[in-house]
Amino acid sequence: MKKGLVLIIVMMSLLLFPTFFVRADFGPKRTLDLEIIGVDQDYHLELLMPGTLPEGDTLSSIQEVIEEDDPNFPNMLYTFESEGYVSANLILPWGAWYQNPSEHYYIYSYNPPSNFKIMLIFDDDHYIISRPIETSLFNSKVTFNVTGVDLSIDQINVGRVREIFPIRTMSIELALRIIGTIFIEIIVLFLFGYIHKKSFSLVVLVNLVTQLLLTGFMFAAKYFIYPVIGELFVLIVGEAMIFLSEIIIYRFYLTEKSKNRAMVYALVANTIALIASYSVMILMMNM
Repeated sequence: MKKGLVLIIVMMSLLLFPTFFVRADFGPKRTLDLEIIGVDQDYHLELLMPGTLPEGDTLSSIQEVIEEDDPNFPNMLYTFESEGYVSANLILPWGAWYQNPSEHYYIYSYNPPSNFKIMLIFDDDHYIISRPIETSLFNSKVTFNVTGVDLSIDQINVGRVREIFPIRTMSIELALRIIGTIFIEIIVLFLFGYIHKKSFSLVVLVNLVTQLLLTGFMFAAKYFIYPVIGELFVLIVGEAMIFLSEIIIYRFYLTEKSKNRAMVYALVANTIALIASYSVMILMMNM
């Protein structure tokens, strides 16, 4: 038993090492993908966030940095305030700069504000501003749909702005984890010589409960708190708790074979399931 636990700890360490090595100095940063829908003319895109306009020397130093990075930055933004919202580029130390990989699609890759309005400034300095939105995902996608909005006059709190939740990706990941884990543990159960329907039913039920709980916490870490590192932490801690729980459950309720065989089965099946869960995590990172 002790040798088995040592082996599991070593395997966990090997799984963890590459991730921590790569991310020791560079943790993931919150991101925002923003899509503008319903505009057929040129505009300058700006994020507004709650705050106070800088003044004096502070404003001058910020202006110098901004003009060096973006000579076309609208001058009106240095004094613009609307309902307590000002340009995020004037408040955030790192600014709110974006990449523009395709038309009307923008990516803010370095800690954009989570509470903001979207401002579109047109060539003659008139503008439209969205309603405020507060994003909840660590890596958010927001759409700002101005279809039907009069773009020829200044307007605030117009259009439809919403955060898109990755329901499809979450559903695929949940299915992969539950179906994959149950499949693995059923195969291992058969290889351990279990053949009774009661044994298989117990393993399926236990894994439905444990994988739903584990995946729920992993989703919370991945989508709302801290991807990769937080997700990996939840995976390791969660699987350790599942190891202990299933050892106890199978020792007392997986009675087709001996108690020792039931405990060894739990160790082997969960070790393989942990490796599979880690693989799913890496797969979903690249989707």
